[in-house]
Amino acid sequence: MSSTRLFRRNNDASIVKEWAEVLGQYGINESNTSADKIQFLSEMAHLQAMAPVNEAYATTPGLYFQRPGSISQMGNPVAPTYSQQPFFQGAKTPTTDAGSGDKWPSLLPISIQAAAKTVAFDLVSTINMDAPVGFIPYLDYVYQGGNLNTEYEPFLIKLVGITKEDLVGSPEVDLEAGEEFTVTSSTPDCTTTMEFVGYSRVDGSPVFRIMEMSDGSTSIAQAFSVGAVLESKITGEIELTAKNNKIDLLSALENHISGFTAQNDEDETPWSGNFLPDAKDDRISLPESMRREQGEKAQYRQMGVRMFTKYVEAKTDQIGLSASVEQIQDFNRVWNLDVISMLENIGVNELAQTISKKLTAEVYNLGYAHTKEIAKVEGKGLTDLSLDAFGGFENTSTLQRRLITKFAEMSNLIYHRSRWGAGEFILTNGRVAAAVADISGYSFSPFNSKTAQTGGQLYPAGEVYGMKIYVDPNQKWGATTTVIGRRGKDDEPGIKFLPYIMAETIQTISESTMSPKLAIKSRYAITQAGWHPETQYITMNIEGLEKVVGSAPAIANPNA
Repeated sequence: MSSTRLFRRNNDASIVKEWAEVLGQYGINESNTSADKIQFLSEMAHLQAMAPVNEAYATTPGLYFQRPGSISQMGNPVAPTYSQQPFFQGAKTPTTDAGSGDKWPSLLPISIQAAAKTVAFDLVSTINMDAPVGFIPYLDYVYQGGNLNTEYEPFLIKLVGITKEDLVGSPEVDLEAGEEFTVTSSTPDCTTTMEFVGYSRVDGSPVFRIMEMSDGSTSIAQAFSVGAVLESKITGEIELTAKNNKIDLLSALENHISGFTAQNDEDETPWSGNFLPDAKDDRISLPESMRREQGEKAQYRQMGVRMFTKYVEAKTDQIGLSASVEQIQDFNRVWNLDVISMLENIGVNELAQTISKKLTAEVYNLGYAHTKEIAKVEGKGLTDLSLDAFGGFENTSTLQRRLITKFAEMSNLIYHRSRWGAGEFILTNGRVAAAVADISGYSFSPFNSKTAQTGGQLYPAGEVYGMKIYVDPNQKWGATTTVIGRRGKDDEPGIKFLPYIMAETIQTISESTMSPKLAIKSRYAITQAGWHPETQYITMNIEGLEKVVGSAPAIANPNA
């Protein structure tokens, strides 16, 4: 378990030891549950046990039935500010202009059951929140030298709204480093001369080196105003609009520009982008470093840092359950069934299904976003696999091999793009999982030794070359999209599940029928944390799967 968290840390070892006996009563121990999940359950139990426990309370009627709005409400969370102090400039601040805060009653057993049954936690990192709101800090290192909105222009910028195809007309055509571009604006009257450097490694945005601006008082943001014209000999003229004139400083960790540290201002060798340039005459040329005399005269080029925070709020899912007094009596006497426990179980299942679907949907969404970026940077079709395209001496085994090899390629592509690590899981449907079940290198998952799973949720189906295969029953049987992803550590980019109150139960007595009523509420946040979290996931489209499994679905591609 990583020691770096987005929120306050607790003493991990003592918390795990304190709650080991309680978790054991629910069949959760080191023999059948991973250390990460035991750590998560123990810490969640610790946080919720600190809140006052109020398992059941009755309400007193004002109206015959209480309705929303008939009693005081807390409303949305509001962070306190200086103007919201209790006494400000001699006057008491009204309650309508104050920060919000509350504590919720909790029932620990329900929390443990909901967490143990939600297998989608295995796809994303889980970090407990000890407050209903929080912030995630972001730190970015940039090639600086100036800013976008001052007369001091930066060394490098990237054009966020313009693609490679906009510049050259075809993704197969490459610009060479050093190609001269100009941006001519009339308001203000300024001509900016730039050199093409390359493309941003993650999103494929073109990167330029600022060489000269004709008006020294104009900022680079003003030079790229709506109506300005971007021009070069190869691209021709591109008019800038509100959709394509966005520019940004170039981040340094995800990009590396050769020549930034090695050259003085007199050296006219073009700077080059992230990837090594193509070899010419069997030689790859990069800008040479300065000799001593050049270094003594050269000025230091500046890099800078910028920081901001992201707001995170725990949102609410809730469900109400009830049974008549007669149902409780008869079920117990005739069938020896505890109706209240049955209601709790169905409520827990409903919450677990909701959380699992939201987490898997977020995994798919980031996979789709990253696949679009890959098409811009690496080329189109890289994440597709067509089993129809092969001929010759093919059989079921060779087609399976192609499928497994593609999974391995996408896993390595995640490492190549994110620089954090290779893919760790495959999220798919039962049809694709069946296609690889008898491949050499595939091992069945010992999921019977894991915590119990609820029908309809994700379940582990096996493992292939270090990647765990999870089957999503909510996918259509004929779906052809598979996600390869990486869970990563708590302090690495990706999707984070942040439970504040995993599941809390409130029990009351109906004012009209006197029958017991249950309400189960879960409060949590699902957020995309870190720089470029989408690079941890890739969606892969498979065509021709019927050649392996032997049949095609009635709907060939339900995802289309």
